[in-house]
Amino acid sequence: MKQFTGISIHALAVLLITGITLGDYVQQDSWIGGPGVPGPVVNYWNVYFDTQSNLQWSLVVGKLFLDIYTISHTINASMGGCHYAFPADMDGDGDVDVLAQSTHNYDVNWFENAGSGGGWNTHVISNNYPSHRCAYPGDLDGDGDMDIAGANSASSNSGIEWWRNDDGVGDSWTRFYVDDQYGSPNFVCCADVNNDDTLEVIAPSRISPYQIAWWESSTTPPDSVWEKHEVSSSSRSGWELFPVDLDQDGDMDILSACHWYDGLSWWENTDGLGLTWIEHSIGNETGVRSVHAADIDGDGDYDVVCATMDEKQVSWFENLNGSGTSWEEHILASEYEWPRGVHAADVTDDGFVDILVAVWEDNQLFLYRNMDGTGMEWAVYLLKSGWWFEDVDVADFNDDGYVDILAGATDGVEVSWHEISGYSSGWLESSILDVVGYPEWDSIAWTAEEPAGTDLFFQIKSSNDWEDMGAWCDTIFEPGSLAGYIDSTHRYIQYRVGMTTDSRFGTPVLDEVRFYWSSMGIEGGSGGEEFVITAVPNPSSGGVSIVVPSSYAEDVELFVYDLSGKVVRVLTERNGSTFVWDGRDSSGGEAPTGTYIIRGILEDRSATVRFVKL
Repeated sequence: MKQFTGISIHALAVLLITGITLGDYVQQDSWIGGPGVPGPVVNYWNVYFDTQSNLQWSLVVGKLFLDIYTISHTINASMGGCHYAFPADMDGDGDVDVLAQSTHNYDVNWFENAGSGGGWNTHVISNNYPSHRCAYPGDLDGDGDMDIAGANSASSNSGIEWWRNDDGVGDSWTRFYVDDQYGSPNFVCCADVNNDDTLEVIAPSRISPYQIAWWESSTTPPDSVWEKHEVSSSSRSGWELFPVDLDQDGDMDILSACHWYDGLSWWENTDGLGLTWIEHSIGNETGVRSVHAADIDGDGDYDVVCATMDEKQVSWFENLNGSGTSWEEHILASEYEWPRGVHAADVTDDGFVDILVAVWEDNQLFLYRNMDGTGMEWAVYLLKSGWWFEDVDVADFNDDGYVDILAGATDGVEVSWHEISGYSSGWLESSILDVVGYPEWDSIAWTAEEPAGTDLFFQIKSSNDWEDMGAWCDTIFEPGSLAGYIDSTHRYIQYRVGMTTDSRFGTPVLDEVRFYWSSMGIEGGSGGEEFVITAVPNPSSGGVSIVVPSSYAEDVELFVYDLSGKVVRVLTERNGSTFVWDGRDSSGGEAPTGTYIIRGILEDRSATVRFVKL
């Protein structure tokens, strides 16, 4: 992952090797295996952990960060299905309403936003008029209110039509034809194609002669007299179109998602008036259903994202030269059953363009979060499942200043909006780690990215009894020494990482955590001959005397361990330089027969001796 702007990084100048112990440190740099492993795990954490809350561990391998949650709101659940839904202020009251059409009876309706993303009273524009495939909002007559262009695919009266908003508040409408002889279109949209500061109507035909065309009104104000201009030849069509100045030369071009065999292309408006066009191929995918454009990689030009039903994939195409004549495909997903809709926008409020995907047969709505702004690293969130999603768009429905998501579906709730936000805090607890030996814990270090307004910190538990790990230590905010946080001699260790943010989608990102120790294991310390301990008699069926050098007797600490690493007894009874263990554990019970390890600790040195209790 490339670094975010303004991030402080706790860097480790060491080789990153996933999940292994290298003698003097142990690390974890992936959590992709998931929770449910309390431990103890031996020697390394691998990719598992114990439990977590509000963190995302599975979306990007080797990254741990705060998760996102979704709140879904029903706009309408009685349309019988929806091919397309568009956000627009239909009544001119300053909030965002929704325009949609039914897939079953092909009604065209708009739903009134009460002002905070609720209410949603239904206003019928066209009732039981056959085969409206798409209704698109736009001020076609230039009077300041929202009109509607419609695509009608009925066999008897197919063509392009529009509805005039007579009263300006969306309660009274007059229907006009734009073209009543146009090849059963599935989609329609509006844009200023000829640079005259008015909106024109654009649509693809679904049947012969298979073309893309646009219409300009021949009257002022417009009515049923429109002049048709062809964009494509009779061999080229499209399912969904997206008007955009793709080459950024000041005029409107047209992106075309060709549903059958024509692939993905864009049409260059070469004269700026929409009278001459040149087609540029973007990709050879078949069955392209939806297309959108935005600056996905942050380099200042338009890139293109599309959903391809035949190939069951979602891709974005990088505009390599900025002029739209050289493209590189980046596949986001290739396993979806019938992806139907895509939309590119900064949904997570970080300045990077994300991608929304509506999947029909898999009944899912996804967010692809652009993690670094280059389009090369994505976190994939399932926002909603259970409905047959057809279309996706964005707007601010509850007037909170943040982008929400609009979705159309053909089953379940047909029109809905979804607000998303990131959690403000979260944590993860590792598995208990057994390092097998008896290290002298030294320090903690981590690699993390912490944007402004975010924080990341650790707590640690350690013990020689994994069934009693004790309490978490004080919070550790900076990498460094473990002195004062845990007992340096403990065999078992567990960490807890916490994250916080003061912004809606801000998050730290943890790449790796490491724990360092000095290799002074329980079997023979670093004291050499200078500091040794002996046990006599050994073996013994009763007590045992542990002899230490007399000059160290007052300062040494002695511990008795069983072979599992559990502390059996701390020895305090001393006669001169000799300590005595009576063979009992710390509760006074007789310790079972077997091998024990007696360890002496003297400041920064340790020594051990094995003792066999008969």
